[in-house]
Amino acid sequence: MRQAKLSIVGLCFLSIMLSAGAVQAADKAPEKIKVLVVTGFDVGAHNWQEASSDTAAILSESGRFDVKIAENLDVFASPALKDYDVLVLNYGFWSQADPSDEAKAGLLDYVKSGKGVVALHFACSSFQDWDEYHELVGRWWKKGTGGHGPFGKFTVNIKDKEHAITKGLKDFETEDELYAKLDGDAKIEVLATAFSEWSGKVEPIVFAKSYGEGRVVQNVLGHGPKARANESYQELLRRCTEWAATGKVTTE
Repeated sequence: MRQAKLSIVGLCFLSIMLSAGAVQAADKAPEKIKVLVVTGFDVGAHNWQEASSDTAAILSESGRFDVKIAENLDVFASPALKDYDVLVLNYGFWSQADPSDEAKAGLLDYVKSGKGVVALHFACSSFQDWDEYHELVGRWWKKGTGGHGPFGKFTVNIKDKEHAITKGLKDFETEDELYAKLDGDAKIEVLATAFSEWSGKVEPIVFAKSYGEGRVVQNVLGHGPKARANESYQELLRRCTEWAATGKVTTE
């Protein structure tokens, strides 16, 4: 009987230790990166609902991101903005009205404070008269100057093989729109390029920059479901988002 009691005590002790270990392991699990996808408007050639849903799914399925979607630019003025580690800008149209003065200041202050921004595809076209937005994203599609050739296949070349976003990645083929003749002279670090038949030049496709204490990445790929289904595009999206949020990248 005494031996049985000791065995029960031993089992209880083991159970407690295992439970404590599980709690400790849970405590050590890294917190997910909090992402806000800002969307809500686009040209007819794009579908912002579909694109934002795809973007959220690509990030969420990795298990590293906690993703929410906002469909109104007023979110830039919200005090809750500071709760997110990174904003993913997924919208675009030349004639879209600028955000309010409060929203403009909120976005810029957010990044200057050390947060991150990832601008996707046609986000570079918005707010044609807002110079500071152009400085923020690094390069912008000026109506009448920027453009692209037909949707089709081209090769994306990894230019910077040491940057955390592109380290270990290889050149890849995609089927997408290849943006060209973007405007701006802000200092950028070009991470990936592609040759445009439309412009006759090598164009920056993915590039990074700083803004205040914050990190900004622009990735002009991602036109349509087929382009977003490309595995290399998805890996770049995850890496761009993690780097903008933390300055580091978890490779898979």
